[in-house]
Amino acid sequence: MKNLIYIHYIICISAVILVFAAAFYINQNPKNLLSAGIIILAGSVVAYSQYLIIKSKRKNK
Repeated sequence: MKNLIYIHYIICISAVILVFAAAFYINQNPKNLLSAGIIILAGSVVAYSQYLIIKSKRKNK
């Protein structure tokens, strides 16, 4: 069961990196604000949901 929590950590870190990459993309090319904004919103939701999953799995130990 311990190995499965690492998958959630990897997904969470990947989503955070995606959000930072999209923010950098907005900084470089402000014309694509809508598409990069949607990516930032979706990545933030994924990262937060993975954080909640990790938090609940740690509480159940």
